[in-house]
Amino acid sequence: MRKLLVIDDDENVRHYFESLLGRLGYEVVLASNGKDGLAAAANPEIELVISDLIMPGAPMGIDLIREIRKVRPQCPIVVISGEGDSQTVEDCNTLGVTEFLTKPFEIGFIRDILKRLVI
Repeated sequence: MRKLLVIDDDENVRHYFESLLGRLGYEVVLASNGKDGLAAAANPEIELVISDLIMPGAPMGIDLIREIRKVRPQCPIVVISGEGDSQTVEDCNTLGVTEFLTKPFEIGFIRDILKRLVI
């Protein structure tokens, strides 16, 4: 079973993704903060990371993406955020973020992304 990582401090968002992605046939690893998410992202079985940017603690935001890139340079990363200012989007693009979704988003966007990124 394909393994995906969801990093988000909002329990409802984590469980939403766990339910949705589970129904689509994926094994979902959950992390509630950047520290735990970074540790989980180091697992080479993780095929895709979905991460919020704004979370308490460190690392978070662009720093979290930068740290994930150090341990998993080729792993696709999808960022979900309630804030999508142009500088943040540009910084994410510079770090090779595959997709940037602004909350709220449609289920169809997630399905399309998975079809493209997880073979």
